Amino acid sequence: MKASGIVKRVLSGLCVLMLLTSCTSLEEKGNLFDESSVSSESSQLMENSQPQESASENESEMVSETEPSPEATEEPVSTPKPTPKPTAKPTPVPTQEPLKTVNVTIPEGYTVPQIAELLEKKGVCSASEFVKVSQNYTPKSFTISLDSRRAYRMEGYLFPDTYEFYVDDDPENVLIRLLNNYNAKAGGISDKQLIVASIVEKESRSAENAAMVASVIYNRLNAGMKLEMDATREYVNQSITGSPYLGSTGSYAALYNTYKCSALPVGPICCPGSRAIQAAVSPASSEYYYFFFGNDNQNHYSKTYKEHVAAMEKYGVQYG
Repeated sequence: MKASGIVKRVLSGLCVLMLLTSCTSLEEKGNLFDESSVSSESSQLMENSQPQESASENESEMVSETEPSPEATEEPVSTPKPTPKPTAKPTPVPTQEPLKTVNVTIPEGYTVPQIAELLEKKGVCSASEFVKVSQNYTPKSFTISLDSRRAYRMEGYLFPDTYEFYVDDDPENVLIRLLNNYNAKAGGISDKQLIVASIVEKESRSAENAAMVASVIYNRLNAGMKLEMDATREYVNQSITGSPYLGSTGSYAALYNTYKCSALPVGPICCPGSRAIQAAVSPASSEYYYFFFGNDNQNHYSKTYKEHVAAMEKYGVQYG
């Protein structure tokens, strides 16, 4: 309750007391006023004073309701701290599956296009990408011919063997594997010997005949004769003309077909194996200038062209 309310109550009480005192004085003086009028006035004063007191109390209550008490003062609300999240466990690294591999056997006498297509068939790499890489790659561990007239730069250097390659491997990685194997097993032979070996590979069917065919090739070269080997003509027709890996191919016939060129072809006509390479390095000693493979499944050798024609008439020529 406020002080102003208390003061109003005290004043109201004093008024009542003064009225009572006045009434007593009047009685003592001989009742100058009528008792009823005094009572009426007193009642009126009481009635007038009562609403004031009530109003004071209501005012006091209203003030009390609007003014917060010290006890009702709210304390500052503290913001609750966020619940810490549990530390995430590291995601386990998935175990890598081992890379798939495939075995590829490259036969003796395969050409660069044939090897490229075999690699693609086995899922090792794209044939076109392999040829593209092989046309531009230069080995670092040994020297190859850089003759720009050659149709396929790596012809002769992709050593025939059985390899284990990764599936979808990089074509350059595949090429390096083949070249390293060549260097390990045939490196050191001359470019001429490699070209002779490629012809021997296509023209012979056994180690014995390989050495004899090599001797015929060297004898003809030494005599200044054209080689006239069917395998060189077939190489132009089957691996060069119309090849999807080459541009214009019209000039290659005069460079590879030994019925047209005066000596060895400009480059190897296939990738020879160990037998043919050995024959080119160590040919047999002979005086033969002609040979053919007869229908009797044997090679026949002659010193003269006349003997050669007679032998072909006798045994017949087996082609392919």
